[in-house]
Amino acid sequence: MSSIGENVDDLLNRLPEEIVSHILSLMPTKYAVRTSVLSKKWRYVWMSVTNLDFAYPGGRPFNQFTFTKLVDWDDNNFTRFVDRVLKFCKTSHVKLFRLHISRYQVPKSRLSNWINNAIKLNVCEVDICASTRLPSSLFTCKTLAKLRLNQSVRESLSSIYLPCLKSLDIVGFPNSKLIHGCPMLESLSSKVSRCDLKKDYIFNIPTLKRLELTFASTINFVNHKVVLRVPNLEFLSVVGVLSSSIVVEDVSSLVGASIACHEPTVNQRWVELLKIIRRVQHLSIQYVSFFFERPTNSILLK
Repeated sequence: MSSIGENVDDLLNRLPEEIVSHILSLMPTKYAVRTSVLSKKWRYVWMSVTNLDFAYPGGRPFNQFTFTKLVDWDDNNFTRFVDRVLKFCKTSHVKLFRLHISRYQVPKSRLSNWINNAIKLNVCEVDICASTRLPSSLFTCKTLAKLRLNQSVRESLSSIYLPCLKSLDIVGFPNSKLIHGCPMLESLSSKVSRCDLKKDYIFNIPTLKRLELTFASTINFVNHKVVLRVPNLEFLSVVGVLSSSIVVEDVSSLVGASIACHEPTVNQRWVELLKIIRRVQHLSIQYVSFFFERPTNSILLK
C-alpha cells in the first residue's frame, strides 16, 4: 500500500505547475490553500489559481464541497482569509471571482476592497451573493464578461459601462442605464420578486440571444405589459407566475422556448404567450400546480 501511495505522490509532483494550478482552480479556494502543507513544492502553488471561490458557511446551497458543520472559522477568520488570499494571489488574470456571503454582513469598505482587487486581476466572471450594497467600480470593469448577482442593479449609479459583458444574471428588471451600459449583452437572466410596473416595461436589447424570466409566486398582478423588443432572440424561458402579459414583437430568430407555469390554472396571459411562440423548433411546456411538489404536466415539442 505504501508503494502505491508513493507512486501517486511522485506522479502529482511530476505534473506541470500549470496543470496543478488548473486542478486547484476547480475547487473552493479554502481547499486549494490547504494543499500548501503537503510539501515545500506545494507551499506556493495555490497562489497561481485562476478561480477565486469564497463562501461563508451557509452562504451557498449545499454541494459536495460545502460542509457547514465542519467549518472552523468565525467572521474575523473568514475576513482575514479572503484578505490574505487576494494579497498573495500571483495570477494576472482571474477567470472567476465567486463570493457567497449572504449570511455575513461584511462591511461595505471591505467588500469594495475585495472586488477592486479582483478587478485589478482582470477578472472575467464575477458571481456575488451578498446582502451588502456593491461598489460602483464593479459596474465599470472593462474585462468582465459574465456577471451574476443576487440583487438588483441601482439606477442611481453614476456610471455603468461593461464593454465586454455578454452574460448577466440579476434580480429584478434591468434598468435602462444598465442595458445601455452593456453593448455586447447576449444572455440575460432576471428573477422578478416584485412587480410594480407603472407603465409597460420594454426589453430593447438588439444584441440579446437568450432571455430567462423567473417570476415569484408572491407578485401582484398588474395591467401593464412586458414587451420584448429583441429581434435576435434565439431562446426564451418564462417561469413562475405571470404578473403581466408578455409580448414578443419579433420571433423571426426564436428557435427554442421553455415555459413553466406555477399557477393553479393556466390563465389567458399564458395562452397569449404560447400563441406567440408556438412555431419555434423546440418548445418545452411544464405545468406545476401549487398543490403538487412535482410537475403535473410536461410536454416537449420538437
